[in-house]
Amino acid sequence: METDRFRKRLSLLGVAVGIYSIVTALSLVDCLQASVQEGFAAYGGDILFVDREPFEPDLNEDGVFRWWNYAGRPAVTWQEYRYLSESFPESAFLAYGLSTVGVDGSWPLLVNHPLAEGRGLTAGELADGAARCLAGSETEARSGDVRWIDGVRYEVIGVFEKAGMTTVSPVDIDHVLLVPYKSMKGPVLRSSIAVAEADPNAVRERMRNYRRLSQLEADNFAINRMSFLRDEINEIFRLVARLGWLVGLFSLLAGGIGMANMLYVAVEERKAEIGLLRAVGARKRDISRQFRIEAAGQSLLGGCAGILLAVITTVIVNLFVAQLKLSITPTAALSGIIASLIIGLTFGYAPAKAAATLNPVEALRAGN
Repeated sequence: METDRFRKRLSLLGVAVGIYSIVTALSLVDCLQASVQEGFAAYGGDILFVDREPFEPDLNEDGVFRWWNYAGRPAVTWQEYRYLSESFPESAFLAYGLSTVGVDGSWPLLVNHPLAEGRGLTAGELADGAARCLAGSETEARSGDVRWIDGVRYEVIGVFEKAGMTTVSPVDIDHVLLVPYKSMKGPVLRSSIAVAEADPNAVRERMRNYRRLSQLEADNFAINRMSFLRDEINEIFRLVARLGWLVGLFSLLAGGIGMANMLYVAVEERKAEIGLLRAVGARKRDISRQFRIEAAGQSLLGGCAGILLAVITTVIVNLFVAQLKLSITPTAALSGIIASLIIGLTFGYAPAKAAATLNPVEALRAGN
C-alpha cells in the first residue's frame, strides 16, 4: 500500500512539475509580450531610426559581425537632423554621452514615458541649449535638484516614473539624465535620428542628397525600423515558450510513465473487481472508460497542483520585482489543464485496454 502511494505521488509530482514549467513559461512570455507591445504602441506607430549601423546584425558565413563594413562610416550629425526635419517635422535627434543623453526636436518620440514629478523640456529650452535636465527614477534626483555634469550646472526639472525592465525605449529611462543636445559639453559616443510615420525611401533619398552620394555609391548610413526590434523580441519570446514546453514535456513524460505503471499495478490488484463487473453485465468499454477517467482525474490533479505552484511563484516574483507584474494568464492555465488531460488519457489508454480485455472468469479466479 505504501509503495502504491509512493508511485502515485511520484507520478503526480512529474505531472505537476511539467505543468508548472509550461504554465510559468507561457505566463512569463504573455506578460513580457503584452508589456513590450504596449511599449511599442506608446510610440504611436513605427519609427525610423537613421544610424551608422543597422539594427539587424550583418554576419558572414562564420557568424562574425562584419564590423569592417561600418567602421569607416561617418556618424549621424545634428546638422543632418536639421536637414531631415525640414521635410519631416516629427523627428528628433539623440546623442549618447558619457553621463548624459542629449536630445533635440520631438524628444517624446525617444522617451515616451510619463513624468512622476515636474515637467518636460520645452522647444525653447532645446533651441537655447538651456541647462535643464530630466532624470530617471533610479538617479536619486528630484525636481528642483542641481546636478553638475561635465562641468555644467543642470537644474532637474522633471523625474520620470519608474519604467522597469520591459519598457521599450532607445534609452534606459530609469537611469537616464536627459538634457538638451546643445547643452552637452562631453564627447558624443553615438548619435541617431528618429523620424515618425515616414516613408523609408523618402528618408533615404534625403540622407543621400545631404551626403552627396552618387547613384553608384552605396548608402553609408542605415535606416532602421522599430518593427525589426519588435519581431526580434517576439522571436526570443517564442523561444522561451518552446523551451518551457520542452522542459515541461520531459517532466510530463516521466509522470505519464509513472502513471501508466501505477495503473497497470491497479489492474492486477483489481482483477476480481473487474471480473465481477464483467459478470454482472459491464461492457469492455465501460471498464476502459472507468480506468481512463481515473487516469485523467489523477493527471488533472497533478496539473492543478502545477498551476497552484505557478501562482505561488508569480506572487513571490511580484513581491521582489513589482514592475514585472507577472500573472498566470487564462491561456497558460488552460494550456496546462489541456496538457495534463492529454497526458492522462494517453498514458491511461494501454492500462485501460488491458483491464477491458481481461477474461471475466480468469479475473474472478485471480481474486480468490
